[in-house]
Amino acid sequence: MNNELTTHSEKKKIAFIVEYCETKGLYPIERVATLAKLLENEETVWIFLKTTNNDVLQIFKNEQISPILFDRHNELTKHIRNLQPDLIVQDGKDTLIEHVEQLKPYCKTLVHFDDFGEGARFADCNIIALFEETKENAAQNMLAGPYAFAVTDTIRSIAESRASNELSSPPHIVVAYEDGDENNLTYRTLRHLTQLNIPLKVTVAIDREFKHSVEDLQMMVLSRRNTKIFKHERALEQLLTEADIVICNASYTPYKVAAVGVPCITAAQNEIELNNAFPREHNGFIHLGLGRKMKQSNIQNAVMELLLHEIRRERTVRKQLELEILDNNEILKSLLLDFAYERHNMVSL
Repeated sequence: MNNELTTHSEKKKIAFIVEYCETKGLYPIERVATLAKLLENEETVWIFLKTTNNDVLQIFKNEQISPILFDRHNELTKHIRNLQPDLIVQDGKDTLIEHVEQLKPYCKTLVHFDDFGEGARFADCNIIALFEETKENAAQNMLAGPYAFAVTDTIRSIAESRASNELSSPPHIVVAYEDGDENNLTYRTLRHLTQLNIPLKVTVAIDREFKHSVEDLQMMVLSRRNTKIFKHERALEQLLTEADIVICNASYTPYKVAAVGVPCITAAQNEIELNNAFPREHNGFIHLGLGRKMKQSNIQNAVMELLLHEIRRERTVRKQLELEILDNNEILKSLLLDFAYERHNMVSL
């Protein structure tokens, strides 16, 4: 991975630009690291990173990647002008028109991921994993589908090591609201689960982005022998191999679950997540809608439905695995190379 602005004429030059976005969480950073590693053996790859978040830097450090840091977009524009890349890939924060216009003269092709900003209209392609139901007026430069989720090596390893979907005794429910859990759905969900009078093991995943005090959760689990709080920077990933059911938010987390194949109940953390069309019944999820309006009876019924009906559990896992999320990386790699080598027929804007 390059952190020096030198050029190699025999290879295509691909520049990733990523900025941490609080509402999207850390996954876009992971996607950039994953895709950059896939491409670096064949092409010349740079990563330009804007962040003050140490967790973001740690993701790249773990992958032995040294990104080029920038603070202002005029710095970035200068780098891109000197580099003249064949392809720019943007991820993370939604883009502004003026920032895209500054870069466009100095590269052949711009590809964005999950960009819902005004600047997305000026990209050659906007690849969407957080897609909504089909719209008649969808932008011509948009490609949307489950293939837009890049699978990290960790998720792949978990999927390959998960031996069975037979219920544990007692069944193990993992509660994992990633990306900050702005409305503290973790507390709401745990409170509802504690009212189920059946043998259960419940583990609450608390990761590095969790915004709330853990004290109230700790008070709730004190008297419950099989209920615990698990704190880890990658809490969900640590628990996926043993989970019988995952209850999570409706952003990127369902993709991680579907890659492994685990019965899953989702609740949206906000109106943005509520519009995401991926975590729905046809893809193997029970979706409860907006989490802050979630009723106790709804989540309890969803849990009982999965616990009592083996056929239902098998169907949810089958639908998830039929999506073949684990094959996404090769699809995305081929797609980005097609853009780098101008083997595409997207409308140039």
